[in-house]
Amino acid sequence: MNTFSLDIRTHPSFTSTSDCPPHLLHTLSGWKHNPTFRPAFVRLTENDQEVAKALEWSQRFQDQSDHLVVLGIGGSSLGGNMLVRSLAGQGGRAVSFYENICPVQLAALYDQDWSRTTVLAVSKSGETPETLAQLLTVLDRLGERPRERLAMITENPRGALGEIGRALEVPIIPHAPVGGRFSVLSVTGLLPAAFAGADIEALLAGATRMAQHCLEPDPVDNPALRHALAQAEMAAAGRNMSVFLTYGSRLETIATWFRQLWAESLGKIDDQGRKHGLTPVEARGVVDQHSQLQLYLDGPEDKQFTLLFDPTLVTLGATIPGRFAHLPAVTPLAGRTVGELFTAEYLGTRDALIGRKAPVREFRLAATDPVALGELIVLLEMETTLVAECFGVTPFDQPAVEDGKKRTRARLESSTPGTLMEENS
Repeated sequence: MNTFSLDIRTHPSFTSTSDCPPHLLHTLSGWKHNPTFRPAFVRLTENDQEVAKALEWSQRFQDQSDHLVVLGIGGSSLGGNMLVRSLAGQGGRAVSFYENICPVQLAALYDQDWSRTTVLAVSKSGETPETLAQLLTVLDRLGERPRERLAMITENPRGALGEIGRALEVPIIPHAPVGGRFSVLSVTGLLPAAFAGADIEALLAGATRMAQHCLEPDPVDNPALRHALAQAEMAAAGRNMSVFLTYGSRLETIATWFRQLWAESLGKIDDQGRKHGLTPVEARGVVDQHSQLQLYLDGPEDKQFTLLFDPTLVTLGATIPGRFAHLPAVTPLAGRTVGELFTAEYLGTRDALIGRKAPVREFRLAATDPVALGELIVLLEMETTLVAECFGVTPFDQPAVEDGKKRTRARLESSTPGTLMEENS
């Protein structure tokens, strides 16, 4: 029986046929009985310190601003953006996230009403070049007293972001001691959500409830363990692509957040030199039924499917008139809401996948339900961690990403402004 606000439906094809490895049981037992050994993202659910911090700073920002601009990339923005897009409530203020540094996209950043805008720059390391570039190009727009319109979140006060913050005398909010892609339930994600009117206390309540279940060493009681074992087993059998198909526009950023969590945590080389990983594929219902479903149904059997659906949509939308109902294509539509058609397409797609013996699981939640979203966040974080345990890799680092960062810096240091593409490009 499902004891969560999140409706979890696992079909027989999405199950493991093997016993839980002893080392995994040992790990979970250690986490359950010794809180100090638990992953940092689990410890975030065990007190309300980050919630209190987020509420305090959100109120400060709301007292002076109608608009919050968040500068950050990766884990510094994806989690917060997910919470805002899903949970923004009545009475909340506008929040904009600027992640990419494409000059065309950034043009919108500079075209703001800065008189009622607060900027929050987020970088765990304090050295993220994209965030530093964004911040430095907007400083002049904040006026002569930027400390009244600017705050920062970083774990490294001696990094460049911290140095800039001290020079400008702006508030520096400590980043929780947790990896960026696991930081959504810290002030990094919670502050923008609170500013937008989300109920972050209910969000934490859901996360706490799921975390307690996800520490159990018995797969019957631990949905993250059940799903991790199934996904690791499917990966070993060649199903190494994880399709995350969302039905509901407010759910789409969950898939975007999950994509980073899954890819950066699992794409690793183990101690034996073996490469591991499950490639996340982000898809949207119903649009991608008309672009990817043919591949999913008749293409290689290398995929496993997670369907995310908002059941509240079934009653929403305009009612389709009965005019032209004599036409065979219109007959089944007449008198139904657009939400009913949307739901029928979800169910039809799910049934088609199951009919092809594809491994399918479903998560159903109202996009605006903070308790269910908190449960889903911890479930996905924990199953990611447990799949990494099955693979024998560390989920909390990203060593290969550092190579690209070093090469980017070398490109900049070996050229002068305006000459980057002239030689050796």
